[in-house]
Amino acid sequence: MTGDLEFVTETRAGGSALLRRDLVEVDAALLWSPGEPLSGARGRGGAAVVELRPGVRGVVRDYRRGGGAARLLSLRYFDPRRPARELRVLSALQKLGVPVVAPLAALVKRLPPLGFRLRLITELIEGAEPLPAFVARNPELRHSAVREAGRVVGMAFGAGLRHPDLHPDNLIARCRDGQVEVVLLDLDRATLGGPLESATRDRMLVRMARYLHRHAATLACTPTWTDRLRFLGAMGWSRAERRAVWSRVTPLLLRQLARRGLQIGSR
Repeated sequence: MTGDLEFVTETRAGGSALLRRDLVEVDAALLWSPGEPLSGARGRGGAAVVELRPGVRGVVRDYRRGGGAARLLSLRYFDPRRPARELRVLSALQKLGVPVVAPLAALVKRLPPLGFRLRLITELIEGAEPLPAFVARNPELRHSAVREAGRVVGMAFGAGLRHPDLHPDNLIARCRDGQVEVVLLDLDRATLGGPLESATRDRMLVRMARYLHRHAATLACTPTWTDRLRFLGAMGWSRAERRAVWSRVTPLLLRQLARRGLQIGSR
């Protein structure tokens, strides 16, 4: 058994687990249990809730393939390091003060004859839901939620987060003590590095905007132009910087949407 001050790596029959230190006694059967479906969770395969010990409820997410590979491989992966990498990115952001879901465990189970099943467990944030659903259900909190989302993404960018698939459903929100809280989650394949170059930052913003247009029919609500400006304003940029970002990002977004037969609507 090895580990650092917060997480411990255990090798178990048929796999391994990187666990928060206070969870090392949790039985493997519970860690791999299917749990209860988490209502409203988006993403491939959804998520489930498991009570790991009294007072600690975890959200379990199995890594699942999409596209054509899903039919053949589904839960089977060949790099067992993937969930541990995501856990460590979450842990590092948490230490830097970025609002993220607290990581609890990264699990690996061998799947004969070749490959692994992967799972990440993060702490459940009671009452939180994907940002678009929260805004749709709480229209009076729309402005506050959008601003807080921009602030959180701005903090993540400031910490050097590079995410290949950042989108609005990576943000969950809740109202607590009259204040909107927004938290970042699902950082699979994300990395942390030095200061972001403008091109890297622009690509992530374009990816977020493109997601909104591609999934407009299934999102609980879609942002207005005012929401977009408010989001950018909350990221900590001056008005001149926001205009510069807008002028760079808009043509990139238009080209990507055009390639997919989409266009920016009037909303």
